[in-house]
Formats: sequence, structure tokens, C-alpha cells
Amino acid sequence: MNGRGGVVSSIAVVVALAAVASLAALAPGAGAAGDGDCSAPFRVEETLPNGATWSLCWERRALEGIVLHDVTYTPPGGSATLVMGQMNLAQIHVPYDDNLARFHDESDFGLGFNLLELDGDDCPGGTVLGDGTQQTLCRQVRDLGYAYKDYGAQDQAHSLALFSVSAIGAYNYVVEWNLDDDGTIRPMVGATGRLQRFGGGTATGWRVGTNRIAVAHLHNYYWRLDVDLAGSADDRVQELASTPAGDRQSFAAARTPFLSEAARRVQPRTFRSWRVLDPSVTNADGHRISYELLPSTDHIFRGPGYEPFTHNELYVTRAAPCERFASHNPATGGCGRDLSDYVDGEALRGADVVLWYGTSFHHLPRDEDEERMPAHWSGFSLVPRDLTATNPRP
Repeated sequence: MNGRGGVVSSIAVVVALAAVASLAALAPGAGAAGDGDCSAPFRVEETLPNGATWSLCWERRALEGIVLHDVTYTPPGGSATLVMGQMNLAQIHVPYDDNLARFHDESDFGLGFNLLELDGDDCPGGTVLGDGTQQTLCRQVRDLGYAYKDYGAQDQAHSLALFSVSAIGAYNYVVEWNLDDDGTIRPMVGATGRLQRFGGGTATGWRVGTNRIAVAHLHNYYWRLDVDLAGSADDRVQELASTPAGDRQSFAAARTPFLSEAARRVQPRTFRSWRVLDPSVTNADGHRISYELLPSTDHIFRGPGYEPFTHNELYVTRAAPCERFASHNPATGGCGRDLSDYVDGEALRGADVVLWYGTSFHHLPRDEDEERMPAHWSGFSLVPRDLTATNPRP
């Protein structure tokens, strides 16, 4: 298989760094901030124009890159609710259509090792945050357009955006978190930079320029979401779906609880989504507070038998410190190698629940990808469901 970026010297540098810092790289808290550090340089608090506030802490890890933790949302005029104990990207899997390269960019090369220095041109209208050695995290408030429009009544929505950029091979990965003023969380990754591999024929690629064929490939992104609604204990997970009747004129709704660890596929036909709820905390209407994971269904990838983690999009597990990556996880101390190993029948009731979610984008190159490739984005949404009793905007 080809080395990442097709340049042996680049791989040698990464391997050398990994060797020198192997102990730090394998430690969950690797990075300047340290695990759980929430001192002033690593704390973000932003009140958006509608009065909603997001507060969180961040840290830099050698492999995971930027990790967010202790994420709290306060609606306008309301009380703060802990939403996420931790959230981070957990793998970038890049198999090429010719099967001559199948990269695992995060675990094998390291988003944190390869973070780029950012400045004001990267972060217009925002602030670049640093860990004392490098300025790596852009913080912006963005206009989103209509929050709602109801005849003469309208309101404009805003979001707190946090992003970093990691350069791995020819690609620059923009890892972004959008925290909207209604409590929605929208994780995204943008892939840009330059095309990575060339060769073969049009059966596995696309002719770009006059005499080169760029090899098609996938970007499979996996996120790790330690949902801690109002605290880490005993969050519950449900699958929501609506099954069409035989005549396809009506639908029957179902809410299926997960009692033990599970792996599930997206299913657009039944509008399948997943809800994490707190069984003891309710909103002013007496409804249990929750977040709903709305999946992306743009592209679906099912890999070979030796990549079982690609066979489902959602995994629900009990939190375990050694379960860090969706694939190529260090199998030390009895820890699993990938997501398929993590789902081993453990009970979820009373547990600290973690959601792992993956999206896929098949990149069939085009002339417009040269010489610098436009960013193509992948992501999904975590939407509040009954977190507040009414629309939190005025």
C-alpha cells in the first residue's frame, strides 16, 4: 500500500514522532491541556445574540486532535444543563476504490500531531485559541439566517463555531463543531487540500487535467459522543422509527429502548433516528429532556469482513477509557480493536452511555478538484427534543 501522501519521508517523520511520544499518544489525556483541564486558556463561554449560552472546555491530544468536554447549554432565561461529558472525532477511514490504500488517519497519523497553526485569515471575525505552544482552534460566532419565519414574525439564528485543521498527507481536515443558539450540536468535517493518489483507469477514478487519473475513494468519519444529560449516570437510549403500512399511506411509530450495547444501521425508509434521554429530569411540561441524533444518509459504505466497524453507522456502548478509536484501537489490556468489539452485550441501564456515529462520503474526483480542492463537508445533527418546553428563541 502507498504511504500517506505518497511521500515516504512524510511517513517517516510521523512514525518518528509517534515513537518518541508513544506513551503520551496512547494516554487519553495526551496534550498540553491535560485530561479534564478547564483553566482559563482552555475554557470557552459564549452568550449568543438570543441570550443562549454555551460553555465548555477543550484540550489537544496527540491522536484525537481537539477534544471538547463538559459541554453545557443554557437557554435564554433558563438553567444550565450539562449536555456532553466529552465529544471528539474518533477516526477518519480512507479506503481507495482500487484497494491499494486503506488509511486510518486519526489513529495511525494523529490529528493532534498534525494540527496547523491558524491566524486571523483562517478565522475571520473570530479569535484563534492556543495551548501555549501553537494557535490551533478558531472560535467564531456565525449568522445562520432564519431561526423561524411566521408571517410578520421572524428571528435570526446564530451559532458558536469551533474548528481546527489537521494536515495529513495531501489532505487538510477541518474538524468543526457548531453549537447553535437553540441547543443543536452539528459536528462536521471538511476535506480539502489536494488530491492524494493518481493512477489506474477510469473504472476506479476520474480523468483530471490532460493525462492523469485521480483515484476515487471514501472518507468515513466516526465521532465519539459521551452524552451526559444532567450528569453521566443512567442516560437511556431509544431508537425512533415510523414503519410504513403495506399500502404506504400511513405510518406506525415505534420507540424501542436499548437495554444492552447495540450496533445499528441508518434506515431512511423508516426515518430511523436515535434519542438519548434522562429518565429523571423533565422540562416545564413534565417531559423527559433528551437529544436526538439525526443521521446523515448521503452515502452508505459497507466494507469487507476485516473492517467490521464499517457494517453499521451507530454503536451504543458503555463508556470505557480504552475504547478510543472506531478502528485501529490499541488492543492492550484486553481492549477491543474496533467498534465491533466494543458491542459485547454489556447492560446499558445505569451506565455512562457513549454514542459512536459514522458518516461516509464517496469522493469521485473532478477537474474542479485541481489544483486546490474545494472543501467537501460531512456531518450530522444532535437536536434537542423536549430540552425546553417551548422554542428557546424569543
